[in-house]
Amino acid sequence: MLPSPIMTILHVVDLDVGRHLGIDHRIPIGAAILTAELRGPAVGFTIDSRILRPTDKAETLLAWLGRHVVREGATITGYRLKDAIRSLASLPGGDEAPALRAMTTCHRQYLLDLSASDSGKAVPFHQACEATGIACSAAEPAEAFHDWVRCDVACIEAHAQVDVIAAFRLLLVRLASINDVGRHIATALDGHLRVWLDEIGHPAGTAPVADLLPTAN
Repeated sequence: MLPSPIMTILHVVDLDVGRHLGIDHRIPIGAAILTAELRGPAVGFTIDSRILRPTDKAETLLAWLGRHVVREGATITGYRLKDAIRSLASLPGGDEAPALRAMTTCHRQYLLDLSASDSGKAVPFHQACEATGIACSAAEPAEAFHDWVRCDVACIEAHAQVDVIAAFRLLLVRLASINDVGRHIATALDGHLRVWLDEIGHPAGTAPVADLLPTAN
């Protein structure tokens, strides 16, 4: 079953700034958050995102993050969540940011880290989505880098929102694989999610997504 009635899904956007120099160097430039809150038989969803432009200060992202994750009774989850937290902690002021302290040293928030491996190697997020039939963004690292240096973050932000929804669906697949109760909860939540996405007209609502039950087998 769900660890708490409030699930906050975190997806961090890392930019590969070393690709043109032939080195592996990534920096976090933003994040998207999807919150699902159980309210009796209903589920309330909210989605938000924040992408830093090259001229923005890291403090603005950390402050935005704190408004979403420092919440009583919430469970923070995400694909390779601990790696995402470490990435955010590398930002200036990250070690002292209330949001990151709540998810690390202070342990004020429950954490649920999703991951997958193949032959002992960690499976990247987009590969995990593909393997489970879940639609995610078609973000291209080179295009994202060019957009970011031009301070054009609209497409990056749209991709981040699609991916945080995909991360939530990965959570549902994990729930459905546990037992019959988890399968029932996941199916119900997926139904609520589809209705909400359709109501707000989010592009992810029309994306092809495999049914949870066959995927979880």
